[in-house]
Amino acid sequence: MSTKVCFASRGFRSAIYICAAALLSWASFAEGSNIVFILADDVNYDAIGCYGGENVATPNIDRLAAEGMQFNHAYSAMAMCAPFRAELYTGLYPVRNGVASNHTSARPGTKSVCHYLGDLGYRVGLTGKKHASPAETFPFESVSGEGAKGQSLDWEGMSRFMENDDGPFCLFVCSQNAHAAWTEGDASQFDPDEIKLLPTQHDNPKTREVMTHYYAEVTALDAQVGRTLEILKKSGKEDDTLVVFSSEQGWALGFSKWSNWNMGIHTAFVARWPERVAPHSKTDALIQMADVVPTFIEIAGSELEGYDLDGSSFLSVLEGRKSVHRKFVYGLHNNIPEGEPYPIRSISDGKFHYLWNLSPESSYHEKHVMAKDSRLIWWVSMEEAAKAGDIEAKKLVQKYTRRPAKELYRVNADKYETNNLADNPEYADVKKQLRLELERWMKSQRDPGAALDTVEGREALKAERFLESR
Repeated sequence: MSTKVCFASRGFRSAIYICAAALLSWASFAEGSNIVFILADDVNYDAIGCYGGENVATPNIDRLAAEGMQFNHAYSAMAMCAPFRAELYTGLYPVRNGVASNHTSARPGTKSVCHYLGDLGYRVGLTGKKHASPAETFPFESVSGEGAKGQSLDWEGMSRFMENDDGPFCLFVCSQNAHAAWTEGDASQFDPDEIKLLPTQHDNPKTREVMTHYYAEVTALDAQVGRTLEILKKSGKEDDTLVVFSSEQGWALGFSKWSNWNMGIHTAFVARWPERVAPHSKTDALIQMADVVPTFIEIAGSELEGYDLDGSSFLSVLEGRKSVHRKFVYGLHNNIPEGEPYPIRSISDGKFHYLWNLSPESSYHEKHVMAKDSRLIWWVSMEEAAKAGDIEAKKLVQKYTRRPAKELYRVNADKYETNNLADNPEYADVKKQLRLELERWMKSQRDPGAALDTVEGREALKAERFLESR
């Protein structure tokens, strides 16, 4: 920074103060701030208090949002655990990173945040649920010490990791809440009759009962967020640490996870960064999980030139220098191995959401949801009501299992997507523009569409037979 510019713009003393502060800020930036990314599991974004949730108190997440920035339009490409995490960790969309269906591994040779930040001097660790393979692509430093159980959060290990002064760190704190079968938290604090159900939920006693257990886990999740923030504070590094919270994809209770609907791919996303992110700020900028890695790379002090990533940095949005990031976010769904093939592709500009069901002649089936002994309960109880003649239950069953080729929703006014506008001539131009952009994106990803949602398609993707040189 030129001191002459500062002197010319202000008085001598003011100039010295401003330039010194700017230089200190730049020096701090160049060294790389610490990063803590707290990830929930199967939590609907609108269950969180700061996003309008009414059924459960989330004071720690709400406080984090109040102390920083709340993103109103953050999305993942797929509403499933493994694909969500692969996109988050690699900065690549599912077809390119290879995790384009659940319970699959990244393509050999794929790099992740572990490599990118590790090369910039960061220690990159993870505690809790990993659900990302192979280890060569995701070589997170283990934060858990001896005796740590499975995928549980290791609080002592987390404390040791943060207090270590051997360079900056990036730590992923990955909770298992609120993934089924909902065994944490105190469900008795919720009155089933007082719970407010969504328009996509059938109102019956079994559904209301299971929701008490779900929201109990959201309560437990919020407590975990609070404990993580307390450990960070005790480490003495709170002031130089970016903290992010994401709710992951939506719940496994219908019209959310395992779909491309808004409640599945839309994630809560809040960020606190003292002196860098303005408190009590909100943004309507569109971001996608693929944008997180490039943002972290830029925060670490590196230029993004030379990185082969699908996402782009939204650091300028975090710092309040821009209010817009991307024009579109993209989504896909491949049903194998969770059920029979049911490929979906989607695109949203934040106002309109267009879904293209590539096999509308088929009936959608997801094995976890529709099993008669399902721990998820909501489907069986709704199906029973539909068979007994309940009109609302019939409508929901029909919407879930028999989907038209094209769906278009005005998500800024219909976030639960109850009114399909695809056949409304008033929105023909909107539909056409979104479809053309979606096809362009698929082509850029070398995405073959329906062919990918087969056993043969999964093998072809793994062997890169669908991918030409970029």
